[in-house]
Amino acid sequence: MPQTFNYVDFSETLTSSLDKSASLSKDRYISEDFMQSEWEGIWTKAWLFAGLESDLLEPGDFFIYDIGRESIVITRNNENEISAFYNVCQHRGNKIVTLESGSFSKVSCPYHGWTYGLDGTLEHVPDRELFKEGVPCEEKSLKPVKVSVWAGLVFINMDENSSSLETFLGPIVDQLKPYKFEKMNLVKHQTVSLLETNWKTVRDNFLEQYHVDFIHPQHASFVDCCDAENDLWPFGHTRTMVTSPVVNPRYSTPDEPPEFMKDYLKGLRLNPDDFHGKVPEIRKAIQKQKRVIGDELGFDFSEFTDDQVSDVLQYDIFPNIFMTIHPERLWIFGPKPHHSDPNKCSFTKWSFQIPSHQVRDESKELELLPGSSFYEQTGSRPEHDIFTREDVVQGRKSLTVTIDQDIHYLNDMQAGMHSKGFDSATLSNDEERLQHFHDWVDNWISKDSLWSKIS
Repeated sequence: MPQTFNYVDFSETLTSSLDKSASLSKDRYISEDFMQSEWEGIWTKAWLFAGLESDLLEPGDFFIYDIGRESIVITRNNENEISAFYNVCQHRGNKIVTLESGSFSKVSCPYHGWTYGLDGTLEHVPDRELFKEGVPCEEKSLKPVKVSVWAGLVFINMDENSSSLETFLGPIVDQLKPYKFEKMNLVKHQTVSLLETNWKTVRDNFLEQYHVDFIHPQHASFVDCCDAENDLWPFGHTRTMVTSPVVNPRYSTPDEPPEFMKDYLKGLRLNPDDFHGKVPEIRKAIQKQKRVIGDELGFDFSEFTDDQVSDVLQYDIFPNIFMTIHPERLWIFGPKPHHSDPNKCSFTKWSFQIPSHQVRDESKELELLPGSSFYEQTGSRPEHDIFTREDVVQGRKSLTVTIDQDIHYLNDMQAGMHSKGFDSATLSNDEERLQHFHDWVDNWISKDSLWSKIS
């Protein structure tokens, strides 16, 4: 069966469907001019996921968010509020903070010592008397960047006149409230430092399931991607809902539960032998039993529907992040464009999980979601693990098998964009999310974009 696609408006004025369909010509992936249009119309206008509120627990805690040519300092100030400002000294333009994260009481430029408070206010200028015209501290304070927090996730916006994050996300905020992301623990923070591919090539990959049967054969034994239901929202956001654990209906149903399902059943104190010839009944059994085991482990499923208890949700937040969501686990992942080359990007994955004692009890051989032991929780923040694509291809590093398989293929996709034998993409009906994304890319970079009209 084909997938279903529902166009869902945020309001009468914030509509999801656009009249014009983008042409996926290769220029939009390899052109420096198109890259510049994206910088001006998307990256400096949209709300961007920058990091975690849990990394800013105390006044002075900070982290850096780099995007394209910009570097932004995000910190908790002395009023216990989160501030953000451009990472550039107002004296001569020197980059002030060179560490990825840490803590400071003041922000001091290493070049000439101009010193700023945690809110960006210029507080000290060495040899100030040597400036004949004086130094107007208010005018020479660090330039602020809009910042907002949702569910423990920090977003920034470089457009000081932009509408709010809540307007940008619309009903997504309420839909995801039961998951309580802010209570999950960060268990892995990984970055592939350089992919030789455009950031949209990466986006395209995760916006369609057409490729799943071919490069992710393991999925056939636990998810039904070909019948996924999709919601398409304003601004380029989408959601896909995939039933699990089920066997892909394109293949015959086995008498015995596949290995993934066996592990799932055992972790919930269910006997796989009881489902001989009854594999289609496993999903409902797991939905029911997870509530029982959740109560035993101290995790409450009462706010979730049966579908949410078992199935896989993916929310795609424009422009560049995906959220793969279970009640017990969250992945946030996606590309960031290279600062100057449209044929390059980086890829980061943040993995979160509910506290270990709530997801599994090894002494009782209980586990709410298979694979939880992969996400070891040490009680401290995991280091940001930065590595190369070659590390993934050679098996030295892993972002999970599925994403590793995607990373393996993406460079070849981009290389083909440069061929004289390729002009533009041809999409199937099941790739409608991908078309929706590109339609909104074109809208964002246009002079009369919907976002600019409400900002």
